[in-house]
Amino acid sequence: MKNDFQNTLNVNLYFIKSDFKDILKKFSRKIVENKERFLINFENQSYLNEIDKYLWVSEKDSFLPHKVFDESFSELDNLVLFNGAYQKMKKFKEFKKIIISPEVKISKFEFFENFMLFTNRILTVNTLSEIKKKLIKNKIKHKIFYEYNSFKWKLVN
Repeated sequence: MKNDFQNTLNVNLYFIKSDFKDILKKFSRKIVENKERFLINFENQSYLNEIDKYLWVSEKDSFLPHKVFDESFSELDNLVLFNGAYQKMKKFKEFKKIIISPEVKISKFEFFENFMLFTNRILTVNTLSEIKKKLIKNKIKHKIFYEYNSFKWKLVN
């Protein structure tokens, strides 16, 4: 799990119960408000298209500005959606943070400083223990959150 940012790599893992697109909408709102820059990784084009539309029309009186990776964008764009292997997106060097949607599987952390991974797998003691051991073994700073109620999170120790 060697990466270019070994000293600054942070991984946040979220075990979710709510629909990912609703969680993403809440996170995206904060990202835009804070003027942060994130890439958002999806496994396939159809889910990316669904989320793309959802972010534009999910609320009657507002929208969440974003781009899809093959559109032209400027340094003012905070959210860029893409599908496929995130390693192909290393050309987006100005983005240091990436959100990995639940259906995407990754094998190593590289190119980015912050990873936010979402999964809808059921959190068990064994699953949690296994994940924590791998992260600790690879000296990766991490936090693990469990959604115990809709949009309510607990930090898991």
